[in-house]
Amino acid sequence: MTERLIFAQTFEGLFRAVSRQLDERLAAELREVGVDPRVELKPTYPLAVFHDTLKLLGARLFPGESPDEQLRRIGRQFMDGYALTMVGRAMVGMMRVLGPKRTLERLSRQFRTGNNFSETRVREVGQGHCELWCNQVALPAWYEGIIARGLEFAGARDVEVGVIHKDAEGATFRVRWTP
Repeated sequence: MTERLIFAQTFEGLFRAVSRQLDERLAAELREVGVDPRVELKPTYPLAVFHDTLKLLGARLFPGESPDEQLRRIGRQFMDGYALTMVGRAMVGMMRVLGPKRTLERLSRQFRTGNNFSETRVREVGQGHCELWCNQVALPAWYEGIIARGLEFAGARDVEVGVIHKDAEGATFRVRWTP
């Protein structure tokens, strides 16, 4: 099996999203988990480093929230930061043209701008309602946050994302929105 890797632009988007809160203490903690936000990023990082980074940022930036809510909020913030990167700007521009349903249908390609392993499948249940399967979902709440914010970029309102089923292969999410 190929090592699951996260690309530098994903970390770039994440660090842009949290730049105001990125003090020396947090930078030192991030170095301890394997990524240094103060130097040029490596081209890739192991998935475990990314997971540790997300958990650390969630705990530090949203200490009064549950771990799942921390990850949801970091996911939403990440999308705002990713939209400021070169790759993210292009992706968000395309999402606005595609709209929510077609954005979900192309999610594998969009996720693959940030890693080497993501696969998704979408099944339309009704207007403004899909079931989305994603592989390799260790932190479902993170996905809830990025999917919800991404669909808002695509023009959706009142977005709701929740896990229907999770197993070792991935997770299925119920995704609803007002078109």
